[in-house]
Amino acid sequence: MHELPHALELATYAIKNCRPNPAVGAVVVKNGTVVGEGYTQEPGNAHAEIVALKNAGENAKDAELYVTLEPCSHYGRTPPCTDAIIKAGIKKVYYGYIDPNSQVAGNGIEKLKQAGIETVRESLDGQIDSFYESYLWFVKNKTPFITLKIAQTIDGFIANSDRSPLKITGKESQTELHRLRSFCDAVVVGGSTFRFDNPQLTVRKVKGANPQKIIFSRDNFKGGTFEENWSLMLADCAKKGMHHILVEAGATFAKNLFEMPNSFQRFLLWTSPLRIGKGLDWNANISNDWQKKFTLRKTYMQGNDFCEEFIANIKRGLK
Repeated sequence: MHELPHALELATYAIKNCRPNPAVGAVVVKNGTVVGEGYTQEPGNAHAEIVALKNAGENAKDAELYVTLEPCSHYGRTPPCTDAIIKAGIKKVYYGYIDPNSQVAGNGIEKLKQAGIETVRESLDGQIDSFYESYLWFVKNKTPFITLKIAQTIDGFIANSDRSPLKITGKESQTELHRLRSFCDAVVVGGSTFRFDNPQLTVRKVKGANPQKIIFSRDNFKGGTFEENWSLMLADCAKKGMHHILVEAGATFAKNLFEMPNSFQRFLLWTSPLRIGKGLDWNANISNDWQKKFTLRKTYMQGNDFCEEFIANIKRGLK
């Protein structure tokens, strides 16, 4: 029985309250049965492993622990999780990601190994790496990791000519979008998108907590230029400890972001087979030079939709 996917699902519930700490999910399994589970609590309270071990009680002895992030091995607001894992008698730990925090950074795994606990790293085909990419960025840069998402028809439109909403992608992509939202602290949309589409921006098709909704408009941000307002918003989000922000942009919002240097780190472009002939073009006023600033990291299909993931041409984890 492999419970890392469940641990990752639990981690998404931690995002809402655990910041600036990383969101972690943990599951204790004994003889093929889940006997304890948990996720990171508010700062100063129990980490995921401690919650899961407490739920497991005596069943934790000789059990397996599945945890999305390397257990901490240092004293911070709480004691080291590694000490609790060793004391509980866990025999094997499956983990998804090495903690980039310099106070941990492999020391937690080493401490478990020295105690005779077998450790195995599994990334779930990159899902956990993707989940913690924003944490790595936040640790190194003290600012949120920004993902820009755009869905277009095969002829390049994101809405009808009158800006009225258009159902573009299929159910598989919609499910993936909701999963992506569950990974994020906040979802940002522009004022026009909010007025014309009135999007819910919630997590409905997967399990997870809803991200905070941010409306980026002149009414809410009055610092001057788009860039000044963007910087003010990011500073506020960083102050709140947010690691990952998803931007679901309309045409004007996208144009402003592409014109501003280093405004986002990842770009997800989803293209459906739908053809409408005419409509609102997201990149009509954006120079094709943007592609020189990004690297196509991967392509994949989601149902009938073609997905491209671009990553900014900057050293990962560093501005």
